[in-house]
Amino acid sequence: MRQKESKMYLLQAIELPENQEGWLTLVLLFSFALAAFLKLLKPKKFLGYSVAFFNPGFFQTKAEEAMTIFTPFKFTLFSFSIITISLGIYFSFHDVFIETRGFETFLKLFTTVFIYIFIKYLIDIFLANVFAIEENVNYFLQVKYGYLFTSCLLIFPVIIISKFAFNNNYLLIFSFVILLIFRAVLVLFNNKGLIIGKLFYFILYFCIFEIAPLLILYKTTTQ
Repeated sequence: MRQKESKMYLLQAIELPENQEGWLTLVLLFSFALAAFLKLLKPKKFLGYSVAFFNPGFFQTKAEEAMTIFTPFKFTLFSFSIITISLGIYFSFHDVFIETRGFETFLKLFTTVFIYIFIKYLIDIFLANVFAIEENVNYFLQVKYGYLFTSCLLIFPVIIISKFAFNNNYLLIFSFVILLIFRAVLVLFNNKGLIIGKLFYFILYFCIFEIAPLLILYKTTTQ
């Protein structure tokens, strides 16, 4: 009788975390629906973003396009990317930076990531329009955010595989880090002429708009 009760207790202890993370399935299903909507809305553009790492000319055709996320396709892609980044951070670094787990914690992380990237995006658009920045800088911004969207499209299936097939975060962490490094290398390589020619301004831009917000974000979320 005691052995039966102990087995039932262990069974309940095992099922509890699964019920606590049932929200993950809903979030992944919603993200999958966003990806399906993107494919239905603009199938060629969706494919272009998906394979942009292997097709450098994809963003060259967008150099003259205005930077905006206020279109159905771009806003959906932006929302999908924010969810993916939030999930990637949540499962990759929760043991280091995140003390409690659950949907409420994920929602806070999602809100923080959304505000951070959205404000950076608006600042970049504002600077590009107010100072009438030349075409090659517009290309830099297209590549910078375009490769971010591509990274999110590629990391999304890795999140699903790592959580439901392997239940191992190491695959996700490795893929997440590699894709971010690969993105940074491609952004620098595709804009090496601009960066070398305007090195001082690029370093200033990088420190103010890339490093400083992250430090502020880290300080405000850890206190």
